[in-house]
Amino acid sequence: MGTSTPFMHYGNEWRQQRKWFQSAFQSKNTVQRYRPFHLREARNLLSLLCATPDAFMSHIKQYAGALMMEVAYGQTVTSLDDEFLHLADTAMTATVEAGGAMTTLVDFLPIIKYWPTWLPGSGFRMNSMKTAKMLRKMLDIPYEKVKANVVAGSAKPSLMVSILEENVNIESMTAEHVENMKGAAAAVYGAGADTTIMSLSTFILAMVLHPDIFLKAQAEVDRVIGGSRLPDFNDRDSLPYLECVLKEVYRWGCPVPLGIPHKLIEDDEYCGYYLPAGSTVIANIWAMTRKAESYPDPERFWPERFEKVDTEAADLLDPRKLIFGFGRRTCPGRILGDSSVWIAAASILATMDIRKARMETGEEILPELKFLAGIISHVAPFKCDIRLRPGKIVPQIGSSA
Repeated sequence: MGTSTPFMHYGNEWRQQRKWFQSAFQSKNTVQRYRPFHLREARNLLSLLCATPDAFMSHIKQYAGALMMEVAYGQTVTSLDDEFLHLADTAMTATVEAGGAMTTLVDFLPIIKYWPTWLPGSGFRMNSMKTAKMLRKMLDIPYEKVKANVVAGSAKPSLMVSILEENVNIESMTAEHVENMKGAAAAVYGAGADTTIMSLSTFILAMVLHPDIFLKAQAEVDRVIGGSRLPDFNDRDSLPYLECVLKEVYRWGCPVPLGIPHKLIEDDEYCGYYLPAGSTVIANIWAMTRKAESYPDPERFWPERFEKVDTEAADLLDPRKLIFGFGRRTCPGRILGDSSVWIAAASILATMDIRKARMETGEEILPELKFLAGIISHVAPFKCDIRLRPGKIVPQIGSSA
């Protein structure tokens, strides 16, 4: 993970990765180049939901993974069995399961990282070695394939391709530069896919638990979109209630509850506490998004909290100011990630009905509101009833209209 932007020490390599990301993702204008990918994959998500709605979590996973693989490597994903996607998902699952900041014994007793693996309490070392091998494959295999495609002149546009094409002679690149490139591309998937999955699964869960909010958001989409087409990014400014719903999704289901740990590069002081250089600072984003002074009744899913507030207050209360991190380590792909969630949610509202699942007896199944802990949080598996709305037809969903 040391070559991946979120976990790198501040220095030349980190600054180079940020420069690549800023060029690719920093503004709304640069992110527009990815809109065809978004629209294509959103339409594909709808087709998958029509075909096998019970597998909605797998379809969300494919949607998020396909987007990030296209952006990072130019790899078009057509199923969860895709080689790149399977490789990256396995590595990221192992990383998430390894635990977040301050969740393992070694975080509190650093000396045990030197213990032999056979001693009690050293199981984390075996897990770390296993995860490291998976991450190495995630870094190396996609890079080698994209590099070969660039040399052959058959590479599709992507972050990795644009970085490779900066170099006059690919074969003369230093090992350090190559590692930096690999880490940058891997960070796109690592940071983007799981957070998008978390936000979209939280959206589905919230709509199941709050049918009144679902119907209100759906009615807004119907007023703006009508019945003859699917949503497009040009519709976003005309859907203010959906914007409030997604803000509440980000707040209620914070994707990275403790953020990414920061390391102080110089002595600091906070509220009278002396913090020496080298200290680890962990931002409790989950607590920030549940601060009652800012968000009254914080456990309630209530999009209306973001309505009818003045511009300054709306900016301060926007959870996106929190969930994408802080300072110079703010997620550079935040506009891309937010766009990925918005177009999928808008498309689902336009075409699908979402309800509680029912038992064979007809009794409704109330999903459990449970978020699984990890570096990136996830919604616990749940059942729901997703089906095509009356009057909608599958051919329309499969089109790019």
